[in-house]
Formats: sequence, structure tokens, C-alpha cells
Amino acid sequence: MDTIKLQRMSQEEFDFYICNKVPRYAESIAENTKIGEQQALETAEQKLKSLLPEGNHTPGHLLFNVIQDNTFIGYIWIKISDETKQAFLYEIYIEEQFRSRGNGTLAIQLLEELLVEQGIKSFNLHVFGHNTGALKLYERMGFNIVGVNMQKKLTST
Repeated sequence: MDTIKLQRMSQEEFDFYICNKVPRYAESIAENTKIGEQQALETAEQKLKSLLPEGNHTPGHLLFNVIQDNTFIGYIWIKISDETKQAFLYEIYIEEQFRSRGNGTLAIQLLEELLVEQGIKSFNLHVFGHNTGALKLYERMGFNIVGVNMQKKLTST
């Protein structure tokens, strides 16, 4: 069986991650809000800068590369609150060619072990409605829906 490990990102790896994250995030924003591509890119850049004002050294945020048998296969980004003993998963991203092989499940299990070791009591996340594969994964892993955001775009006639 393949081994999965989580490895903290170096500054160079973080810079590469952000370069890849902005367009991926913008695509989800555009798909879910129906705004234009340029506005989605600007929104994604602004949101990431506000979430990570100190980049890879932003307090409470941990960014990992997911490694399988010494090969990079994806990313995980979490925020841990020591005060509330909660963690929030900002992103798990597994490269396309490594999906549907249980790698996302294994990576989340490793992350959960790390969180338990740190005394974290709840693990939270958000998933876009169109991401049915992720929804199924999270439900299979014991995550429960605690709220649903809904939107209807209005147009003038």
C-alpha cells in the first residue's frame, strides 16, 4: 500500500501553491457566483491575502504538501484555533491523476490524527455545492452538514 505523509510547505512551495490556488479558487468563485473571470480572480487574490496576511507564517494556519511515496500529490491548508479547540479545513486538493484512489481519505485521516494530538475537539470545513465528490468524501468520513448557504441570482426584466 502506498504511504501518504503531510509535509509542511517551505516558503518556495508556499509561493508555488498560491500561484496555483488563485486560479483554482477563482474558478470556484466564478462557477458559484456567476461573476466574470477577471472579477473572480481579483476576489480570490484579495480573499487569500486577507486570510494569509503573513503568508506561510500567518499564525494558526498550517499548509502542507501531501506526499505519496516521495511524490507530491496535493495540498492541505488548515487553520487551528487553540482558544476554541477547533480546526477549519480551507483546502484539500489532490492532483487529478491521484484522485479516486483513497488518497484524500488517507490525507484527512492523517490530518485528524494531528488534530487529535493537539487537543482539537472539532474539525470544520466548507464545500461548494457543485463539488459532489468532496461532499461524498466528507460525509463518508463522518462530517455532518451543520448549515446550508443558498443563493439565487436575480436579473432585472
